Amino acid sequence: MAKPIENLKYPNLMAEMLRNREDQSDLALLLQVNRITINHKLSGKTDWTIGEIEKICEHYNKNYYELFKD
Repeated sequence: MAKPIENLKYPNLMAEMLRNREDQSDLALLLQVNRITINHKLSGKTDWTIGEIEKICEHYNKNYYELFKD
């Protein structure tokens, strides 16, 4: 059973990915990393770099607070 979006580390980012019909593989491609790295970042096991945050915000045309803050 899938985790409810509210229980994820970055629910706003996950919601934006869903709205854009994108998944972890798409985000990995955008950031030029592997999907496991994205999974670790989305689950809070590893931190995002400032460069990654900037690319994601630009990609979704959102600011940091809209995607990474709850």
